[in-house]
Amino acid sequence: MNSLVLSTFAVPPAAGSAEVSALEDGGNSLILRDLTEKVTAYESTNPDMTGTTPTESDFATVKLDMFAPSGELIGHTTGAGRMLFKQDNGEFVGYFGERISLLDGNIIRAGGLVDDARLTAGESATIPAVVVAGPLRGAIGYRQFRPVVLETHDTYTSSIVLYRK
Repeated sequence: MNSLVLSTFAVPPAAGSAEVSALEDGGNSLILRDLTEKVTAYESTNPDMTGTTPTESDFATVKLDMFAPSGELIGHTTGAGRMLFKQDNGEFVGYFGERISLLDGNIIRAGGLVDDARLTAGESATIPAVVVAGPLRGAIGYRQFRPVVLETHDTYTSSIVLYRK
């Protein structure tokens, strides 16, 4: 897809536009906050699960179960991350991409650049997200996640905020 077509669909509408008025009933949005995600499978070329010793060649895959604040299972994620380069300050930037399969039928693809040192220290990473199948197909927005237990990185807190214009 060329950049002109992509930017037409991805650019957020102006706040006073009719597209934004279409969001008033809430049926064109998905807002999930205070989610908990638990790692169910993890494989990496780097044996350090804490993420404190990254290298430029690191590649990892992960599967997680996603839970609502009530504890109810609401979906699953399958993702992969790859270290891309080391910044001048010595910290790494990686790319993380994933497929989120919600039990409500929405399938979300999310991916973007992640500052690995900040994530490892417990800060949130925010990446673009798009619903590619299901009731809200075409909705765009973002996904945030951060590790809860820094020593093991086996539990995350997260949010997903999407809207269809």
